[in-house]
Amino acid sequence: MALASDAIFQQIIDGLKGNEAKAKAVNGVFVYKITKDGKVAKEWTLDLKNAKVYEGPAQGVKVDTTITVGDEDMVDIGSGKLNPQAAFMKGKLKIAGNIMLTQKLAPLLQQAKAKL
Repeated sequence: MALASDAIFQQIIDGLKGNEAKAKAVNGVFVYKITKDGKVAKEWTLDLKNAKVYEGPAQGVKVDTTITVGDEDMVDIGSGKLNPQAAFMKGKLKIAGNIMLTQKLAPLLQQAKAKL
């Protein structure tokens, strides 16, 4: 199933090409669970220890942080319309695992936003 947030992850993938050092500086593995109508519709893995982003669950790596967010909210976060911290406070964004590590994601999301 294609989701609106797929474009955000594609921009992150494109942004990592030729910029792997920036990804590896984050040094974490994140799984995004994207929901639609209250159910997980798709998972994306950001393996920033190995500078890889792919659709599906983490493969062969330990996940540091799992982020659950609605498809529309992910688009709003990626486009800069919704602040991730505000989304978290409003319950639109749920984080399990190393919450402090998610703060290192901001530069990658900013990079994706610039290309949307």
